[in-house]
Amino acid sequence: MNKNELANKIRGIDGLTNDEKSALIELLRKQKKYGLVWEDKPENVEERLREELPVLIEDTSKAIISEDADAPNHILIEGDNLEALTALAYTHEGKIDVIYIDPPYNTGKKDEFKYNDKYVDAQDDYRHSKWLSFMSKRLRLAQKLLKKTGIIFISIDDNEVAQLKCICDEIFNTFTDKTRTNCLGVLVWDLGTGTQAGHFTRAHEYVLVYALNKDNVSNFSGGEGEIDHSAL
Repeated sequence: MNKNELANKIRGIDGLTNDEKSALIELLRKQKKYGLVWEDKPENVEERLREELPVLIEDTSKAIISEDADAPNHILIEGDNLEALTALAYTHEGKIDVIYIDPPYNTGKKDEFKYNDKYVDAQDDYRHSKWLSFMSKRLRLAQKLLKKTGIIFISIDDNEVAQLKCICDEIFNTFTDKTRTNCLGVLVWDLGTGTQAGHFTRAHEYVLVYALNKDNVSNFSGGEGEIDHSAL
């Protein structure tokens, strides 16, 4: 039975109001045949943002004053990154050229990844759901900050690279064509030295690269020599 047939059956159900039927049909049409699905886990900070607007407070005691009139004006924001991104969305939406993030890798190690002030360990049944909930909220805000030519770089390792790729394909899609994403590439970062990781010695991580719209971004060329990884 296809969705149209199911929708017709819903319309014919007795005992439901028209609004209830419309809500059920809308849910039916929103279902995805393919994609990443997880159980959303609300954050305390997310609930707080429903009632409070984050405001940045300048700490002049930490200002770095330069005598050079052409010196850039940098801003260092300390605080929860969801609150900081929410504040920036009001002042810098569509204004950022490049974003680089190094999120928790969610390896399950002790003292690595906190969610609602508690560390998420390898035995947590909702470990991946918490990580995806954490990342999706921040990536959606980051996407709003990018210019039309903007690019985001995201470091990750084997533990969540597949899930991160799926969620980024959804968030950084091409609005006129949902089958085409704005992924510029998945870079393999050579760590130089290897560490024992399961059955193999691992000497690499990944950097996922997405554009707001890849049609607005020129091709990259490393030229002679190697790309300076420290610049990321």
